[in-house]
Amino acid sequence: MLPNPQNYAIYPSVMLADQEREMIISPTERAFLLFEGEEYLVTVYPINTDAPDYHLGLTGEEYRVTAHNGVVRFSHTFAGEQQHLIVFAKDEKKLGEFMVYSLKEDLYALTPLRGDLHGHSYRSDGARDPAALAGHYREQGYDFFALTDHNRFYPGYEIDEVYANVHLGITRVPGEEVHTPGSPVHIVHVGGKKSVALQYIKDRKTYEDEVDACLKQIPAGLPECYHERYAMALWSTQKIHEADGIAIFAHPFWRPKDRVYNVCEEFATMLLTSGMFDAYELVGGMRQIGINRSVAMWNDLRANGLQIPVVGSSDVHTVAKSGNFPHLFTVCFAKSNTPDDIIDAVKNGLSVAVEATGTEYDRQYRAYGSLRLVSYAQYLLTYFFPAQERICQGEGIAMRAYAMNDADASLVEAQVAQTKCFRDRFFGKMPPRLPDAAMIDFENRVRARHLDEGPVTKGSAIDSETVTRQI
Repeated sequence: MLPNPQNYAIYPSVMLADQEREMIISPTERAFLLFEGEEYLVTVYPINTDAPDYHLGLTGEEYRVTAHNGVVRFSHTFAGEQQHLIVFAKDEKKLGEFMVYSLKEDLYALTPLRGDLHGHSYRSDGARDPAALAGHYREQGYDFFALTDHNRFYPGYEIDEVYANVHLGITRVPGEEVHTPGSPVHIVHVGGKKSVALQYIKDRKTYEDEVDACLKQIPAGLPECYHERYAMALWSTQKIHEADGIAIFAHPFWRPKDRVYNVCEEFATMLLTSGMFDAYELVGGMRQIGINRSVAMWNDLRANGLQIPVVGSSDVHTVAKSGNFPHLFTVCFAKSNTPDDIIDAVKNGLSVAVEATGTEYDRQYRAYGSLRLVSYAQYLLTYFFPAQERICQGEGIAMRAYAMNDADASLVEAQVAQTKCFRDRFFGKMPPRLPDAAMIDFENRVRARHLDEGPVTKGSAIDSETVTRQI
C-alpha cells in the first residue's frame, strides 16, 4: 500500500446520530502540534442534505475553537445516518479535511468486518500452506476468513493448532467447498460443526440412498434434466444445515477450462429461488464477465421478489498475481468477530459483496447490497479499511514468521493490540492517545530554535520574509 500521510486525525470517526458528541482534532506527527491558545475554525457539513443549488456551495455549522495541549475539541450533534465533511482551518488556510459517519443505534452497535468465506490452500488445489494463508489474509487487512478446501474440512484445524498459543486478530470460520460426486454445483459450507463432504467420501452407499430420497422432494414442474443435480444440491444443503452451517451458492458463471458455465442460467435461477441456500456468492471466482452476469441475474431476481443475502469471495488459490485476492471480499456487520456472529450477520442480510478495481494509486470499490449498508461500507472502504490494512501488514508477516518458529507470540500479540487500539479509537470505543507534556515541551523547544536561527522556508533560501509554515 502506498503512503498517504495526513497531518491531523479526528476522533471518533464514527458516532451515534442525533446525539451530541465531543470531537477531538489531534496531530499525527509532532511538527503539527497546535499552538497553545490560538484560535482555529472547524466547519461541519452534512453530505446528504438538500441543496437547492449546489453551485452556491455548502452551508455548514461553524465552531471557533481554542487549542490546548496541542489539540482542539468541539461538540456537535451529527444529524441522521449519513456522512459528514469537516473542514479544519486557521486564518482562512485549510489545515485538513475529515470525513466522519453518524449511525443509528442498531448499526452503531455492530462491528464492521472485512472477510472472505471462500479460499483454498495446498491441502486441496491451492498454493499456500493453511497457516501461511491465514497470515496473508491478515497482512491484507482481513478480519475473518474461511478455508474451504475442496471436499476437505480438516485443514482449518491445522491453522488452529499452529496458532493455539497466540492471540490472533483474525478469526477463522470453519468451512469446506462441497461438490458431491457427479454434481457440477459447488456449494460453500461455512460455520458448521462437522464436515459434510466426509459423509459421501466415507460412505458412498448411504449418500446415494439419501440422494434418492431427495428425488422425492423435487418440486413440481422442474424439468427432468435437472432432477438429479437438484437432488444432490438439496442433500448438500440439508446436511450443511444439520451441521449448523450455512450454504452459499458459489460462482454459477464459472467456466472450467474456459468452456461452458458449470451451472447454466436457467438452473442457477431455479437453485437461487429454491430457498435451500442461505447466501449467494455474488462476486467470486468467475472472471469479470461472469461477475457482470451474476450481478445482472441477481438484480432481475430481486425485481421479482427474491431476498437472499450476498457475499463476495476471492476463491483464492494463489496469493501471487491473483486477479481475485484481495480484490473480491465481504464486508459484514456483526455483533463481534466470532464465527457464530459472522455467520449470523450473513444469514440476516447484514453483509455486502465488494469488488475492488484500479491500482494502489486509484483504488475504486463496487459494493452490492442494500443502500443503507452500501453507503456505510463505501465510507469504511475509503477511510477505515485501508488504514487498518496498513496496520495489519506487520501483523500478518509476524504470523507467518511465528508459524515457522521465526518469531515469538509476543510480536504478533503486540501488533494485534495496536490494531485493536486503532479500531476502538476510530469507532469511539476508547479515547485517543493525545500529546503528553514531554512531547509538547519537545516541540516547543524545536520551534524556539527554529525561530531563533531564522526560518528556512523555501528551497535553499537562507532567510525569507514570508514564513510559509504554520510556525
